Amino acid sequence: MMPNVREQLERIGEELGWPLGSVELDRLSKLRALWLGQGRAINLTGASTDGELLAHLGDGIATVACAARLAELSPTLHWLDVGSGGGFPALIVAAITPATLVLVEPRQRRAAFLEFALASIGNKSRVIRARLDDDTWRRYRAEQEIRAGGRPFSITSSRAVFAPDRWLGIGDNLVMERGVVIAHLRPGQLEVDGRSPEAVVEWGTSRIAGFRAREAGCST
Repeated sequence: MMPNVREQLERIGEELGWPLGSVELDRLSKLRALWLGQGRAINLTGASTDGELLAHLGDGIATVACAARLAELSPTLHWLDVGSGGGFPALIVAAITPATLVLVEPRQRRAAFLEFALASIGNKSRVIRARLDDDTWRRYRAEQEIRAGGRPFSITSSRAVFAPDRWLGIGDNLVMERGVVIAHLRPGQLEVDGRSPEAVVEWGTSRIAGFRAREAGCST
């Protein structure tokens, strides 16, 4: 990673209240090389320079900072990212937190990239090749409920897949009672369906909000 990019990431982490140590920065460096090397080839991201990629990295750090205001991001915390695509923010969450992740991505090439990227930073989080409305996901949920006795997820996120109002309705049914749903709002947006977030972090053009799930609902 170019020294100035590393320094910028350090500053972003400090500014957002999630300081990055050398281990976290090394992991981000490995991911940066993968995104810049493979991003265009398999349509992961339009970012082809460090400057363009920094916006995505900062957004991911801001997502972590928002989640950290509502939950302790410990190794026992389970975080679900839906429609993980090229890995924003899920791979950044994996790189800079000890949380255990499940990444849901239906597209084969992107799912394979996510698995390779996780392995490259020594992270054993799981990638599920599924959509929330298909049999693969329902089987996975059934297995988890048998093993864990209920919803295992404390936090769920999804970037640029659903409109915020739809995502909140979906997210409420994915996390445990009083779990956290992370949503990306429009600049200046204060509420979603009359619900005010309990935490908001802004970075650049990103407005990232954390909502407490209303109640445990039916499985998606």
